Amino acid sequence: MVSYENEKHSMKIPMKQTKICDNCNGNGYIRIDTVDGPKQVKQCWVCESEGELKKYVQKDVDNFIYEFYFNNRVQ
Repeated sequence: MVSYENEKHSMKIPMKQTKICDNCNGNGYIRIDTVDGPKQVKQCWVCESEGELKKYVQKDVDNFIYEFYFNNRVQ
């Protein structure tokens, strides 16, 4: 998590966790058999052709929301 500080508030911003896509093995494309012929190159639909899966850890997101809305309320 990244710390964010300004004059009034300080909070930790959640960071995305990345993992190599298992479907395309990080290439961003795959070869599949279609009606057009065997081994057609198609974009990976799992990672949206990026080669990596990016997601937030739910615990970090929950902590960020709690800090933002409840701990840092304007007095």
